[in-house]
Formats: sequence, structure tokens, C-alpha cells
Amino acid sequence: MAVRVDRDKSFYYPTGITVTPSFFCIKVIRKCKRLYINLYERNVEEAVEKIEFPPESRIGDVWFMQVDMRLKKNIEYALEDEKGLFADEYGKSFSGKDSFGKVSLIDNPRRSPVYIAAFEWGNDLENVKAIEDKSLDSSFIYRLHARGFTKSNTSRIVDKGTFKGILEKVDYLKEIGADFIDIMPATEFDEFIRSAGSFFSLFDKEKKEKKEKITLNYWGYTNSLNFAPKASYATRRYRNPVNEYKAMVKSMHEAGIGVIQEFFFERKSIGYIIDVLRFWKLEYHIDGFHLAGVNYCDEIVKDPYLLDCKFIFSNKIYDIKSTNVISMDYEYMNNMRKYLKGDEGMVPFVSNVLGNKNGYLNFIADVNGFSLADIYRYDYKHNEENGEDNADGSNMNFSWNCGFEGDTKKLQVMNLRKRMYLNAIFLLMISRGAIGVCSGDEVLQSKGGNNNTYCQDNDTSYFNWKLVNKNKDFLHFFREMLDFRRKYILTDDKQKISIHGMQVWKPDFEYYNRQMGVLIEGKQDVYIILNMHWDSHEFSLPTIKRGSTWNVLVNTADINLPFKKEVVKVKNQRTISVEGRSCMVLIAKEDKKADVRKKV
Repeated sequence: MAVRVDRDKSFYYPTGITVTPSFFCIKVIRKCKRLYINLYERNVEEAVEKIEFPPESRIGDVWFMQVDMRLKKNIEYALEDEKGLFADEYGKSFSGKDSFGKVSLIDNPRRSPVYIAAFEWGNDLENVKAIEDKSLDSSFIYRLHARGFTKSNTSRIVDKGTFKGILEKVDYLKEIGADFIDIMPATEFDEFIRSAGSFFSLFDKEKKEKKEKITLNYWGYTNSLNFAPKASYATRRYRNPVNEYKAMVKSMHEAGIGVIQEFFFERKSIGYIIDVLRFWKLEYHIDGFHLAGVNYCDEIVKDPYLLDCKFIFSNKIYDIKSTNVISMDYEYMNNMRKYLKGDEGMVPFVSNVLGNKNGYLNFIADVNGFSLADIYRYDYKHNEENGEDNADGSNMNFSWNCGFEGDTKKLQVMNLRKRMYLNAIFLLMISRGAIGVCSGDEVLQSKGGNNNTYCQDNDTSYFNWKLVNKNKDFLHFFREMLDFRRKYILTDDKQKISIHGMQVWKPDFEYYNRQMGVLIEGKQDVYIILNMHWDSHEFSLPTIKRGSTWNVLVNTADINLPFKKEVVKVKNQRTISVEGRSCMVLIAKEDKKADVRKKV
């Protein structure tokens, strides 16, 4: 073996390890005095070689060297400085922490394989092109946790809680109409959060060691080795997270579904972030990125390699001009929740998002907060299971328990909650802009009032697949409203949209008002009526062209059949009574017996 330093060659290799048949090059960015690469055989604890970086092969904090040595295919490596072993930040895969949530592995060193088997993409780039043509700001984005989506025994698959598990549920994702899946952080992150315990233990080393608190990090919003998919999210039999993730992406593309991967970057340079995103685009054929912990940056979204990518930013962006860049809109979530439960002063906001609102991701419920089911089950958070005395999580939920805290068998409360769930999905589906739904919300899965499930690696967080059948009527309504959205709200036709009050052509933006109408004039006229007051109200109807009548397509007051199989003609074509806390869709339909003239 010979270690050779060659600035003209080894320095110009990419950061990380590059392996050839006769030598390998390694480049590392590290602030240290001495640096080593340790080589291991797979499943063997002791290193077979320990090679020091020559001091002269360093520029600033960049260390590099070329080693004339043929590496066996079962070789792994880790790095070491004067402080001890550490993982290569640019490693493409890792072993050492292959089982999720095992405290016994908390101090295990991570090692990277030097060889990763090639993957056969086939004609995937053709499918990628079709997804690139989708506009993100009008898409339905389904957010899921790579482990939690299939970890429950109710998933009835062999490889639960894995990337392969997502692949096996592709038919379901297609059935619910997802344009994109947004996968929560799924790179090699630390699974445990260490804290000191009591205040006094901070000053007493012995007490600190005894009282150190270890909390599971289920979500993954922490520092991560961002070039590698998480090993514990891969099947145990093969433990090839790289190719398993790629197979999942390929399967999604074949189904016409795009893949957006979420990354959490905290105090990372723009150069590093771009390196990560380029790698995932080129290596994994990722369609887009959900970026948390980083503000919008032109350098990222306008990078030449990333121009065709979709971007979701967790932080709000103003004045977005691209249809492929959107930001999470928590203002929408909070204001829609206020309007849904009947708060005053919300009509101006609602009328704005129904009229024109691009560049934002609309959602009623987020991972970090109450699930949709819990918004109308609980007034207060119930996070006791997190072990923080219910002090964690937001207290501002804008929720309403409909008269009873938690689960109940009271028919009046249950029926009111059903109506509120229907109203929430109704409002989301008629909103302009992209829409987002968290896994489980489409089947009304409760988290027991926990609005901060960051540490809940259990059935509280896992998708309950039994609910797909149990709440099939709600899921059917969800799917029907999505079809309605695509046919009437997102149509490419030039539409004329106008806002109305209870009296047609008289919008009412008074603070106390909770009712409104929206007229969409196009190939087929549509009138949407919203009544978030608790009492019934009479609404006048717009006149339409001769030979047409208004017909009820959707009525959330009818909780058993809100979306009509056959439209129901409105008896009085001048006015209609709308029950409290309900929404309606009327569509114009040809009727030879009609004699209603269109207003000029």
C-alpha cells in the first residue's frame, strides 16, 4: 500500500470518497489537527487499516489524499481525528445504526460502504419529464413519514416502516389522487435527543450522567448526514437503503406521482445545501425538495442543475413568481380554522384565497399540530405522553371540541364533528393554490389530542390502515371533492370569479359576518355558498342563462351523502336556505323547462 499526495489530482475529486479499480481518493472538510481514515471489513469491529492524511495534503480545513490501494467490496470506512471517530458528512450510505429507536445503538459509530450496487433506472427519465410538466402551485401534495406510513400492523405488508413499504402502497396513493408525496426527513439523522435533566445537574457531572434524559426523535428535524437515505428505513433482509429508496422513486414515477423529499438544514452553508440537492436530483431522480430551517434563496432555486425541481419552503415567501416554488402558509391554516369554527372577521381572508392565491401551500392541519380529526375533538392539547408535563406543543390551535373534550358516543356531538370535517375538506378543496394533506387526515385519524408527536414512535403516529375502510365515506367525499377541484376550480378555462353576500352581487365584509357566496362563471357556472354561522340563512341566487337551472351537487349539511350521486334541482331558483355550519355547491345545468334569464 502506498499513500500518495497529488494536488493536481486528488484535490479535484469531489468531497467524500471516490473509488477506482486501483486507488481511491478521499476529501474531507474538517477543522482538526490530525485526520485519519479507518477501513473496516463489514460486521468486523476492528479496523483493518488506519491511514493518516499527510499534513501537507491540507488547504485550510480541506484534507485530501490519494491512496494506491485496491479496496474489497465488503470494505467500509469511518474518519477519525484527535477527538475520536466520526462519520463522513458526504458518505452515501451508512451502517452501524440499522435498527430504528434502539438505545443500545446510540453510541455506535457510523461507517460508510465504499461500494454501492448499481441501480437500473430503465426509462425513468421519461416519467420524470412528465412530472416536471406539472405545476406545483396547483397540485395535491400528500405528506407522509417514511416509517410511520406503513409501520402499523394494520398495513398488512411484510416490510413495514420502510421505503419498500411506501412502494407497496403506491396504488393507494394513486387512488387518493396524490400529485406528489412529500416525505418527512429520511436521511441519516440522530434518532435520540440528549438533555441534561434538571437545572442543577448541569453543574454536577455525576448527577448529569445519572439524570441525562434521552428522548426519541421520531420526526427527524435535527442534524443529519444528508447524502444518505436512512438505513433503519430500509428492509432488514437486504439493508440497501440507497437502491430501496431509488426503487420507491421509480415506482412512484411509473404511477405518475412525483417525489418531494424534505430536508432540515440548520446553520448550513448555501454551498453545502446545493451540493446535497444536486446529488439527490442526479442520483435519486428526486422531483422536488421541501426545505426546512432555511430561508428562500435565489442561489438554490435558480441553480442550473435544479431549474426543473419543485420547491416547498417552510418559511413564508412573498412575491413568488415561479409556479414551481411555494411556501407553507400557516396563516391560511389558522385563519381557515377560525372561520370554520365561526370566528368573526374572517370573510375578507376567505374571499381572497378563493379568488386568487398562488405561491402557497394551503393546509388545514400540519404534522406539527393537531390532526384534522383532533381539531374538532379537542379544545386543549394532551401531550402528557411526551414526558414534558404537557408543556410542549402549541397552545394556539384554533380548535373546537364541538361540546365534548375527546372521544364520545353522543350522537349530537358526533354529527356536528362530521359536518365540521366535511366543511374543512370542502374549504381546502375550493381554495386556489397548492393543497397539502398529512397522512391519516384523509381517513380522520386521531392522535389522542397530542399536537406535538415528535417522539411518538408508536400507533399514535403510525397510519392506521383500518380507517381506510372504517371511514370510507369520508375518504370518498375527499376524493370526490378533489375531482371537483380539478374540474371546476383548477380549470384552464378563463373564469370570471365574483364574491357575494347573502344577497347576490352584494358582498358583505362586515366584521360580524360569517356567510358568503362565490360565483364561478365559465363553461359551466358554479355557485359556492358558505355559512359558518350557527343558524340557517336564506341566500339569493345569481340568475343564469335561459334553459339552465341551479342544481345542488354538494351539501355538507347532509352528513350521510354530502356529495350527490345525481344533482338535485333547486326548487326555488331565486333563493335557497342553507343550514348553519354548512357549505353548498350549486352547478348550472341545462333544463328545457327552465325560464331563468342571465343577469346582464
